[in-house]
Amino acid sequence: MKKIILICFSLILALTGGCSMNDNDKITTNDNKTEVVKPKDLPQVPAFQDEKTREYMMSTKEVAPGYYVLESKLKGFRMLFPEDAKYLERRSSLTGSNKESIAFNSYDKDTNVMFDGHVTYYKEESFLNEPETMLDIVSGKNDYKGEYKKSSNKNTDIYFAKKKDIFEDIERKYNDLYSYFGYVKSTEKDNLGVEYAFFFGCKNENQPCSLDEEKAKNKVEKLIHSITFLIDKKVK
Repeated sequence: MKKIILICFSLILALTGGCSMNDNDKITTNDNKTEVVKPKDLPQVPAFQDEKTREYMMSTKEVAPGYYVLESKLKGFRMLFPEDAKYLERRSSLTGSNKESIAFNSYDKDTNVMFDGHVTYYKEESFLNEPETMLDIVSGKNDYKGEYKKSSNKNTDIYFAKKKDIFEDIERKYNDLYSYFGYVKSTEKDNLGVEYAFFFGCKNENQPCSLDEEKAKNKVEKLIHSITFLIDKKVK
């Protein structure tokens, strides 16, 4: 089973979208205004150079070193998005007006570290108010039987778990895989939440890999603590 997980992880992270540019691209700024940005003026990072990813970016302004702001198509939530990540259309979906899944990944050639992320936004479902039910679902998807750490921001409750897999039955040197997953629940409005899962591993088996568990964990915490639900906001 672990061998299958690692192989699937490698295949997933190998899927990267192509880059294409239009004459002009519209970017919605954080004050809900639209600015027309010429391709040459876009940030020279994958999040903007990839056309599909660019559709989710709120602004060309870097809000933290290496991060921009993503907004879901349903206008349901916003979160920080790594500048080197790309949207994965094959693993993303939009289901009516109540569910949206967004997948993305990145690869750092210098460290040989692959990063894979997947967030799913839900609203108007009664099970979203039952964290235990949601965490049972998350645990099942991630083959996890442990506990979750709970923390709170101003308007959210955050449930967080992690695990480390070592694939000893595979003939390669760098076999560690770090997984981080859980649930972010709105405390402002009922039936509103985001399920998340993030993975870190080494891509090229013949290349040194600088996979750091603490750095991976810090990156995930930065992302999940940035999730903000857009409640009763009408985006023009």
